[in-house]
Amino acid sequence: MIKCNTLGMIEISKNDPRLTAEADVTLYDFLVKDGVTYLIANTLSGDDAYKDGVVIPKGEYLKGFMVDAWENQALIIDAKHIAFGAGETYKNDIAVGKLLTIVTAGDATGKLAIAAQAPVDAGTVYFKVLEKCTLTGDAVKAQVLVVPTAAGGADSGAES
Repeated sequence: MIKCNTLGMIEISKNDPRLTAEADVTLYDFLVKDGVTYLIANTLSGDDAYKDGVVIPKGEYLKGFMVDAWENQALIIDAKHIAFGAGETYKNDIAVGKLLTIVTAGDATGKLAIAAQAPVDAGTVYFKVLEKCTLTGDAVKAQVLVVPTAAGGADSGAES
């Protein structure tokens, strides 16, 4: 599960009602399409409302919140949405200040991965761990950051 940390984040969020799945998408995965990063959070009913890892089939409409609208806000993200690399663990490798980026290829597409440095491509969404916490299990509270455009010049909050 992934949830907004602050009341009102959903009200300020934006979504694209024409967004459809070009491939199967798991609920609460991140999807990068046409340079925009979405958090997939379809509303489920019936038995699926109580299942973990529900897959939304290719061709279905997606409720995708544009993550860049939440810049500098925080999301609470279950550790199951982090694709740990070889030898990486929540206990040993997640700490305040760690950066997380969205995996855009391979088996972990849509999950987060620990990054050594902030991305450099303008408009790219990434996250900075603010604290370890619990949601449905181990989780992190992470600040949403967006690589600024050259014209924007805003401070991204990334560490040098």
